Amino acid sequence: MSRVGVRFAHLSDMHVEPDVAGAPTRGSDKGFSTALQSLDLLDPKPDFIITGGDHIMDALERPTEDVHRQWDLYKRIVSAHCRYKIYPVIGNHDVFGWMTDAVPPETPGYGKSLACQMLGLIKPYYSFNHGPDDGGWHIVCLDNTQPCQRGYFGGLDATQQQWLARDLAAVHPGRHTAIITHIPILSVCAQHFFAPEQRVDFWKIYDVFVHHDSRELVDLLVRHKVKLCVASHIHMLDRIEFRGITFVCDGSVSGDWWRGPFRGFPEGYGVFDLYPDGAFDYNYKTFGWSAEHAAKNGST
Repeated sequence: MSRVGVRFAHLSDMHVEPDVAGAPTRGSDKGFSTALQSLDLLDPKPDFIITGGDHIMDALERPTEDVHRQWDLYKRIVSAHCRYKIYPVIGNHDVFGWMTDAVPPETPGYGKSLACQMLGLIKPYYSFNHGPDDGGWHIVCLDNTQPCQRGYFGGLDATQQQWLARDLAAVHPGRHTAIITHIPILSVCAQHFFAPEQRVDFWKIYDVFVHHDSRELVDLLVRHKVKLCVASHIHMLDRIEFRGITFVCDGSVSGDWWRGPFRGFPEGYGVFDLYPDGAFDYNYKTFGWSAEHAAKNGST
């Protein structure tokens, strides 16, 4: 492991919410806590964590008090069990009120403001450097959940597109670049999200699963020699090599929303080792959790 320039753990789709009396126990609190504690078993340990979005079960359709309870639980778990710096990415389920009339737009925190507040973000997209200019990495965390009528789609608004173009143009030529999003820019497993009885157009990939502006965005990333794009959202894993860029759709901490594996993919998170020569390794780590744990032990 002496080649490692930086190691980060990518934990996504935690979907944390308190268990409710009388409802089936999911145990998301203990499951997420177990995932965080398992990071200390990695050798070497990560330099930092990137949380890839959907930190809580849902803010799109839930009432205000429910959403605040979810965020309170998430923050308590992180405070108690995480000792690593976290760089968050906002997911679609972190967005407050877009899909319910019970939360009017004038509600404090509406949209992405509450998520930014809870995650300590000044704005929902940003970038940072790790390591020296020669051989270090530039990491860009994007906000690609965009509003569409009473829902959302994957893409960047004009302001963020312009910001990204400027940001990539300013990267030191000795650095390598990785892009982190919630919704994948490209994905194969998006075709397999729906069960056979649910599919309507099997070979259509909807832009709730991948970027609406994928072609234009990939052109930009190719021009700036981006090495790696990491996403989540679909709760399944794939890896695509396209036009010199590796696109990884990472799995989910919650699996099938804390009901076991989803489409054969167990609860877990990605570990990325980024090397000074621009190469990288990716491994998917499970953390010893199963839905049976929740059923036996309940939650805190």
